[in-house]
Amino acid sequence: MTARFAKELASGALLAAIASFSTSAQAHHSAAQFDFAQTVRIDGVVKEMRVANPHIALFLEVKDGKGTRVIEYEGHSRNNVYRRGWRPDMVHTGDTISIDIAPMRTGDDGGYVKTFILKDGTEF
Repeated sequence: MTARFAKELASGALLAAIASFSTSAQAHHSAAQFDFAQTVRIDGVVKEMRVANPHIALFLEVKDGKGTRVIEYEGHSRNNVYRRGWRPDMVHTGDTISIDIAPMRTGDDGGYVKTFILKDGTEF
């Protein structure tokens, strides 16, 4: 093996390592799209709520000036909402709830759920 070939092989291995690291680093998305300095209250009807890790997905039917539509919201992990008081039997499809969200910076539908407020006033 020549010195030049060994150097090219080592360079190629380094590039492959860097490329694989950058791919895995992008696997978890940022929360930069949410404006955590703002809080907006949203009322709606639960169409679906998936409580799992890494994040909750809440699909809420919302009626406002833009009409009626189902909007997806992201929330904390299952572990975090459990520690805040959520239990599996608390939210069901068809329930009317309110949520406080950090809205999308772009103004698009969606946001990050800061707090769930159930009809009886329970918050988590």
